[in-house]
Amino acid sequence: MLEFTNPPRKIIPQELMLSRLAQSEQMREFFIQMWLQNPALAKQGGSKVQNLLSPLTEHSRFGIAH
Repeated sequence: MLEFTNPPRKIIPQELMLSRLAQSEQMREFFIQMWLQNPALAKQGGSKVQNLLSPLTEHSRFGIAH
């Protein structure tokens, strides 16, 4: 049986982390625009996609259920 061990932790340089965050934000914006232009495709994504496309309320911004 294989044993899994945790690899040693690595420090990610700030520049790399920031570039990855920027790339993630670009991808998120791309998909939001794609779903806004194609509502049928957005429906296939289910409730998570619908939540991304709905305007934020003050409560949902802070994770408060209403």
